[in-house]
Amino acid sequence: MIVLLVLLVSLAGLSLGLRSTSMLLSPGAHPLDRMALSIIAGALWTAVVLEVSDSYRVFEFGLGLMMSLSPAGVFDVTKWWFLSRGRRAGWLRVGTSPGWAVMLRWAFLAGLPVAAYVLL
Repeated sequence: MIVLLVLLVSLAGLSLGLRSTSMLLSPGAHPLDRMALSIIAGALWTAVVLEVSDSYRVFEFGLGLMMSLSPAGVFDVTKWWFLSRGRRAGWLRVGTSPGWAVMLRWAFLAGLPVAAYVLL
């Protein structure tokens, strides 16, 4: 049951992140850059929502709010997948990207297991 709750909250956070980055990034941005920023933004949004609801002592309300957003997460991830088709290859070594962007991509991928270990 806990795994299902974590999955649903993660989908809701990813939905919030994808919708936030759609306003901030240009359409020409690499789809996996957008997904990486969406994961970070979604984690921040989720942490803020759950922390604020916990500070008001209505944590279950915040959790329910995030659960209600999880179907939108499935829709947003599916939409991202179809819109980015054919542009996901070569993300780690794209020749048109500056060196710092490629280094940040590798750092992001290296940091994901560390963040997962710390959070779980």
